[in-house]
Amino acid sequence: MLRTIIVDDEPNARQVIRNILELYCTQVEVVGEAENVKQGLALLKDKKPDLVILDIRMPDGTGFDLLAKSKGLNFRFIIITAYEQYAIQAIKRSALDYIMKPINANELIEAIEKAIITENKLEHESLKLDNYLHNLQRDTEEHRVVLNTLNSIYAVKIKEIVRCMADKNYTEVFLLNGKHLILSKTLKDFEEMLAEYGFFRTHQSHLINIRFIESYEKGLGGTVVMSDNSKVPVSSRRKELFLKLMEQL
Repeated sequence: MLRTIIVDDEPNARQVIRNILELYCTQVEVVGEAENVKQGLALLKDKKPDLVILDIRMPDGTGFDLLAKSKGLNFRFIIITAYEQYAIQAIKRSALDYIMKPINANELIEAIEKAIITENKLEHESLKLDNYLHNLQRDTEEHRVVLNTLNSIYAVKIKEIVRCMADKNYTEVFLLNGKHLILSKTLKDFEEMLAEYGFFRTHQSHLINIRFIESYEKGLGGTVVMSDNSKVPVSSRRKELFLKLMEQL
């Protein structure tokens, strides 16, 4: 059984979560509830759960305050949030498991199933949380993104990603050190995460870090030569926007 606690300041939200777990998640046992960070931390130390489902906004702090104070305890966690999109992007960059309010039963069930499958990889949860807290404490130049491959998990500085290339529902990420990683995320996912860091979608299959542009070869759409000597196509419909971008570099 996955021993679970729920930490949320809204009684109705806690009840909805409990109802879903009791009806559809037979491998889960709810061993306690808390309505704020202080109660949640005490419950964590007392019950030592396998999983924590927690809200971000609470009267005496945030769910991340609770996680930071509970380092050293081994558990997985799922974030429940009604936060704005910019906060969701920070959560995505850290590969944290989250669901949005109002709570959708299917999304919660899927998150629980994922927690059950990966419950033995607790070191990954620590890395994800460390990455989120790291990004909060650094300027954007030092921000990192967590990348999950089939066999490993990496915390990579965003400024060291040269480009990303789509391969159906997978994305290949090329790094400054010559390494490349294959991830089961779409290029659109990466575009949404990295747009604010100077990444540009040149083509349906290509996303580039503009800091690593070496030159542009003219043509129907044209081709960008990157610092790793790769050549990336520019689609004809993206050409005008790309050339305007080049003028600003």
